[in-house]
Amino acid sequence: MLEDLKINLSKAQRLLLMTDGSVTTLLEVMTGRPIVVTTLLQQVVRADTERAAALDVEEGDTLNYRVVVLKNEDGDRPLIYAESYTPIARLQKEFRHDLMKADIPIGRIMTQRKIESRREIRRIETTLNEELSELFDVPHDVAMLSRTYDIISHHMVLIRITETFPSTSFRQIAMESP
Repeated sequence: MLEDLKINLSKAQRLLLMTDGSVTTLLEVMTGRPIVVTTLLQQVVRADTERAAALDVEEGDTLNYRVVVLKNEDGDRPLIYAESYTPIARLQKEFRHDLMKADIPIGRIMTQRKIESRREIRRIETTLNEELSELFDVPHDVAMLSRTYDIISHHMVLIRITETFPSTSFRQIAMESP
């Protein structure tokens, strides 16, 4: 997957793109500071044909659409931009409440609610995106790195997430061997 990007990635970027664990935890380890979630948009939407197929739901089913930014607790600079689609009918009541009412990272909600899951990476790509360039305060010609993955629980897609960050981010974080 990464070899198709045709871009030289740092070890930290590779780790963020390929992990099957919590990105929030990785960011906390890499930056040495707590990570917070700022919700930019959250709304209930209906599954169109493409989303229904990706999430294995019926067209028209209700989805929670969430757009967030992950950043350090004491900073304004976004580290990761993330969009997620969640079939509402698959969520336990408490999970749904936490997801839709609070700025809590999804991985933390799942840990608190003791939801067993696995992650499957679906796509890793580079794109140019003027809106995200503005958000991250980088030039418009800086490529964005993104990965799309599913969180799967009980053999069903619980959440589809796309996380994005500039290709200029996480280049200087030391990832030394012991």
